[in-house]
Amino acid sequence: MNKSVEAATQTAVINEVAWMGTTGSYNNEWMELHNPSSTDLVLDGWTLEAEDGSPSIALSGTVAAQDYFLLERTGDGTISSVTADQIYTGSLGNSNEVLYLKDASGAIIDEVDGWYAGDNTTKATMARMDPSVSGTVSTNWSTATSSYEGGFGTPKAANSTTPAGNGSESLTNVSEELGAINVYFNKSASTQYAMPGNEANYNVNLEDRLLNRLNAATTSIDFATYEINLPRVVDALMEKAAQGVDVRILADAKDGSDPHYAERYETMRLYLERLVRGQDGVVGTGDDAHILSDSPMFVVEDATKRAAYQLPANFDDFPYRDVTVGSTATTGYMFVEGEWKDTDSYYSPGNQMHNKFAVIDGKWVFTGSWNFTVTGLYGSEENMNQGILDGNQQHVVEVHSPELASIYKTEFEEMWGSGTTTPDNTVSNFSTRKIDNTPHTLTIGGDTVEIYFSSGDDAVGRMTDLVKTEADENAYFTIFAWSDQALVDELKNKWEGSYGDNQGTLTGFDVKGVFDPSFWNQWWSASIEMTGRTATQTSTNNPNTRWANPAPVYAANESRKLHAKTMLIDADTNSDPTVIVGSTNWSENGNNVNDENMLIIHDDAITNQFLQEFNARYVNAGGVVQ
Repeated sequence: MNKSVEAATQTAVINEVAWMGTTGSYNNEWMELHNPSSTDLVLDGWTLEAEDGSPSIALSGTVAAQDYFLLERTGDGTISSVTADQIYTGSLGNSNEVLYLKDASGAIIDEVDGWYAGDNTTKATMARMDPSVSGTVSTNWSTATSSYEGGFGTPKAANSTTPAGNGSESLTNVSEELGAINVYFNKSASTQYAMPGNEANYNVNLEDRLLNRLNAATTSIDFATYEINLPRVVDALMEKAAQGVDVRILADAKDGSDPHYAERYETMRLYLERLVRGQDGVVGTGDDAHILSDSPMFVVEDATKRAAYQLPANFDDFPYRDVTVGSTATTGYMFVEGEWKDTDSYYSPGNQMHNKFAVIDGKWVFTGSWNFTVTGLYGSEENMNQGILDGNQQHVVEVHSPELASIYKTEFEEMWGSGTTTPDNTVSNFSTRKIDNTPHTLTIGGDTVEIYFSSGDDAVGRMTDLVKTEADENAYFTIFAWSDQALVDELKNKWEGSYGDNQGTLTGFDVKGVFDPSFWNQWWSASIEMTGRTATQTSTNNPNTRWANPAPVYAANESRKLHAKTMLIDADTNSDPTVIVGSTNWSENGNNVNDENMLIIHDDAITNQFLQEFNARYVNAGGVVQ
């Protein structure tokens, strides 16, 4: 389709979309056109149609200059206080429809290619911010803030909006006390489900929370990162190293087959070289951060890019190496060592050091699902510069516990290879070479907290056992990728009392869930079995054990990825409410190959905070909370 239509030349635009319906009914959908020009516009012969064919509206009538044209679904009672200009039939999906506004010749006048805003919980519409900017620009859409009879919106009136993904930050539940467990969500939460005095922290700028913790460091920062490209975080780490704080960084080396290799890994290496050089730009001085990777990293030699990241044109202060990485001969200026395999031989970067955690001063642990990236939090550099949070859905947990920090430090140093600032890559161990060498249960602030690392600790196996032996009333989840069969089978047995394919009777155990849409239709995904679908193929590990009674699980309806790896067990009950969080996807790689971390927190208040965020994601995806 033609996406090059300039909005400034348009005579009408799609201005507001109530894709979620109203508080009266989800069927009460409506749309609004706007004529920003100085002349009236006759719509006879024009069409407004969805790419999938529903709705497909033959427009008629006139929209006056600078005025609005209201289309209500099925009948004029959708918005009883405002008379519709036209009635239409056909429903909008809750998952990113594509709409085209075409003139009488069939030319595309305007286009909307996703639900970039709107709130299914509050029934707030998706409203355009600027009619002169294309409808395919995500930041040109926002969530309505003015109330009307059907929720929040402005039918046949000028839009009143808050930028998408940039609702007011709510930080009402934060403690610095020993034993504190603080939880932060970068998206909305349904706080009407909060226990008294237990509202979740939502719409939180996670980078600010990380910087708050890093800037307070006085002795040490151990930082394990799958990816990093946030300038403020890099600057904070450099500043701390210059102040004499011991900054140790474990970073993941990316495989060249990664589709984002050039785009993201190159940027990451440029930032990491800055950290290795320190504020003075000189290798081997006291202000340097110390870095080790699972596989060696070589400098980016492009002069233009080096200049853009304030790196010197010359890089021969790093050794030129001729080595084997995996089975591939590799040459270049090596600025970060990798885990040593043999003389001049290193492991390939094919496995992932997928952690995203920091240990600060041996007291605080900062962890979760959030990669320390622009995309992960803001969505784009433009959004970052404007402070707009339109990145992937994420969570962060920070815990004030020297005991937990010590456990994370042990895991860090197993990969680091030493207890000093100098890594020893000859004894470091990543991936399948790690062993189970840490305690798994401790008490923090009166709560039982479990900690499991991958690989080696069988984290997903512990999840499976928890569902099997301890889940009594419900299990709710948000997950990026789930292929582990044993875990989904135990949940099936809870749901319908059977492990058999297409067999079972509902038990009364409640299951709800949201999957990232990237994997919703993958044959190996738990979403296939839980919805009773027949997979396009099977394997020994994924035999397609279909649920006889499809569970109310949905593909997420977020502006970007649903990146969480979260399961709530017995939330809002008296049966040990528990939440499982961290970086671990529920898969073979997540459990047995990658470097990951998982926390299992047995606490009713923390679980309730995650329930508030879960309910927002669930309703957004099309689910109903009873």
